Parts: sequence; structure tokens; C-alpha cells
Amino acid sequence: MKILVKILSISLLVIFTNVVFGQTKEGFSIKGKVRGIKDTTVFLAHYFGYNQQVIKDTAQVDSQGNFHFVGEKTLPEGLYLISLPKGKYMDIVVGNQAFSFETDTTNLITKMKVTGSKENELFFKFQQDMASKFDEMKVLEMERKMNNSMLAAGKIKRLQAEVTQFQKDWLKTTEGTFVNKLIKASQEPEIPPLGKPMLTKADTTAYYQYQFNYYKKHFWDNVDLTDDRLIRTPFLQKKIERYFDDLTAQTSDSIAKESDVVLARAKGRDVRRYVIYKIASTYENPKILGTDGAFVHIAEKYYIGEPALWDTSTVRKMKERITVLKPLLIGKTLPDMYLTDTLGKEIVIPKLDASYTILFIYDPDCGHCRESAPKLAKAYQGLKAKNVKVIAASIDRTPTKWKKFIQEFKLQELIHGIDIHKNQQTGKEEYYTDFKNSFDVYATPVVYVLDKDKKIIAKRLPVEQLEDFIDFHRKQTLRESVKTGK
Repeated sequence: MKILVKILSISLLVIFTNVVFGQTKEGFSIKGKVRGIKDTTVFLAHYFGYNQQVIKDTAQVDSQGNFHFVGEKTLPEGLYLISLPKGKYMDIVVGNQAFSFETDTTNLITKMKVTGSKENELFFKFQQDMASKFDEMKVLEMERKMNNSMLAAGKIKRLQAEVTQFQKDWLKTTEGTFVNKLIKASQEPEIPPLGKPMLTKADTTAYYQYQFNYYKKHFWDNVDLTDDRLIRTPFLQKKIERYFDDLTAQTSDSIAKESDVVLARAKGRDVRRYVIYKIASTYENPKILGTDGAFVHIAEKYYIGEPALWDTSTVRKMKERITVLKPLLIGKTLPDMYLTDTLGKEIVIPKLDASYTILFIYDPDCGHCRESAPKLAKAYQGLKAKNVKVIAASIDRTPTKWKKFIQEFKLQELIHGIDIHKNQQTGKEEYYTDFKNSFDVYATPVVYVLDKDKKIIAKRLPVEQLEDFIDFHRKQTLRESVKTGK
């Protein structure tokens, strides 16, 4: 099969280094037989979200399809997959550490027989019963489409009701099992009817708002965030992404607020660490402008504020990261940057008379900077009439490289700065700007957009989007001033 298992990133491994997954000397023994495969290797891996899996063992398959996963240390409990040849795989529940199963490649689910694991017996019986009902529904759906059959449509409706009732009954009878929690976690909240007729367009709008509010309020009802086993399933990561991508306004304040809501439920130590990590890693370098403020909130409250959850190195790194990012959040005044121009005169950014100031931080040898430079020159032709100033700041302090870059890309109209200052007493060059730690320059180019007061209104925009962003911001500012009368 294609490789299913993704290697965990170093940073993620560091974060979870100190987690002990209940390992003992008892070990594990999982015997399998899959008719239809032979003389190959199979892998046993647990989920770590839906797009990462961690290999725990491998086994050789004999000519009859038999294989045996065995080890001296107990496996962490959760949902596992067994990878098979030709891209096939099957999920199993690992709780009980000694059990066996057999199945067939013609249909891994319906042919499955499990011995010694009540959880897996329940897991596969549920899937088999659901598969039977969906097969029946497919036949009825085909009949309805081919014959426009009202009788088939009625049968489909009744079968749908049966499926819903079957799931409810199954969840009641399996209460307390891990597989029950798995199925619950995969389900959506059931939204009750509004309870009043929708007679107008306003009623319809109110109903949609009711649906959204109810769905969001009850989104986590079926997810047991006290159970650490859920981090070894695909469902928790999907839930987190759905909640923050689709149900949360993409502003720092909203994301921070909803993070607190979710983490108030996350009582399990491993689950809590996982949820904190997933949210923080999403918003440290966000896709949506200005939401890195949510990362600062999470880092301060849940990394620095809960040091017992983490190793000292992680807490220290978070403190260092906040020190860099916090002064650079949207709405903050740009920190001091010490630059001199091509004549050796100091550039005082706060004193620049401009409606907007663009700060383009680059390295003359950087390939991406060289690609962006002609685009910046082109964009400036449309921006300069709008009282926009562009400062191009080189992080390389070699004057010849700096001036060659300016000439090569015909950037003479811009304001050019370099961090070289001559000490009047000694005559030696001195450097004052720490681009990496003061302006978060870990790769170039880096772009900041400042308003007339030199407050940061955007950062890390591609240069080809600068003119559109500034036009948008001007319209927004004008609209606000008309609204407030200022």
C-alpha cells in the first residue's frame, strides 16, 4: 500500500515527550488472519488525528494470511489501523491487549469475526448492521430514481427513521464502552424543531440563526474531553478544525474566547495538551490576517499559565515566542527600526508623512526577495499616488550587495534602509536592529503595512496583494468615519 503513516513533527514529539501512555510489562498480543493476503508485511499504528498515525508494530504474514502483533509493553489505548497491501486498511479498537480476529479481503467489515475483545465485537457488529441498512437504502434509492416510485420513497423515509432509532438504542445499550464514545464523537448534534411556524422571511432567517446557535452550543456534547484515548482517534482533530474553521469568527478575540470554552471541558491531561497544541499551532502563523493574537492568548494562558502540563523547554520557548510576537500584533505601533539611507542619513519611520507605509524587509541574496522585487516596483507605481511610502530594509549589511539590488531591480523611487551606523567617536560601524527577534524575520521577504500613525494593520502579505489591501482598508476606514461622524 501507499505509506499511510506520517512521521510526527519534531516539535509535536517534543511537546508530548513526557506523556506516559500507561505502559506496563504485561505487553500485547493481537493475532490476525486475513484471507486474500499472504507473504507480506502489515503495520499496526494508532491514529494521532486524522492525518497522522504512529507505527507501534509490524508483522509478517504467512501463506495462509496469518500474522501476529506482539510486544512486551502495553499499547496505549485508542483506535488503531492495520495497513494491508494494495492500499487497504482496517480499524480496530485497542483496549484489551490480547485478542484475535479473522476476516477476508472481499469485505473486511462484514466478514470480520473477533475473539477475546468485547469492544471490537461491538465495534464491528455496529458497522455490519449499519452496512446492511445502507445497502438496503441504496437499493431503494435506485428504485426510486429509476421508477420515480413514491412507494420506494416512503420505504426510504421509514428506513432512515429505523437507522436513527437503531443508533439511539445501540448507544444506550453500549454506554460505558470506549466504542460508544467513538461513535458518539463522530456524530453531529441533533437540532430540535423551532416549535413555531415560519411564515415570513424574517421567521426563516431567525430559524437559520437558531439552528446555528443550537448546533454550536451543543457541538461538544457527544465528545468526552476527559478521555485521553480520544487523541488516538481521527475524530478529535476533525472536531477541533470544524469548530474553529466553520463555527468561530476569525478574529483573535473570538478564537481566544472559544478556546477557553473548549478547554473548560478538556479535563484529561493528554486531551488538554493536544487541544492546546492544535489551536496554538494553527494560529501562530495563521492563514487569516491578524489572528495570531489568539496564539498569544493561548500561549500565555495555557502554556506559561499551566507549566505543569509541559516540560521546561517548551515553556521557555513559548515565553521567547510571545516576546517576539506580542509587540507585532495587529494594532500595535511598529517597534523602533534603526536604518540609514544610501547617503548615511537616519530614517525616522514615525516621522514619515504617509497615509500608509509599507515595510519590505529582504535579503539581497534571497530568491523569493528577488522574485518579489519587480512586483513591488510595479505595485508602487499605483500606490505612490495614494500617499503610500515604501521602505525597503536590507537585513544584509553589505553595502555593495544592497546598492546592487536597488540598481538591478530599478527600485530607486523607494526609501532604502540598511542597519549600518558609524560611531562618531570611534569611526567604526555599529548595528542596532535585531531583525529576527524584533521583527520576526525568520525567512525573507517580510512585509508590514502601517497606517498613518505607524500602527501595524497587516503583515506577511504577498507584494502583489498590497494595492488591493490598501484600497480595501481605505474604503473600510472611510465607511467607519462616515458611520461615527469623525
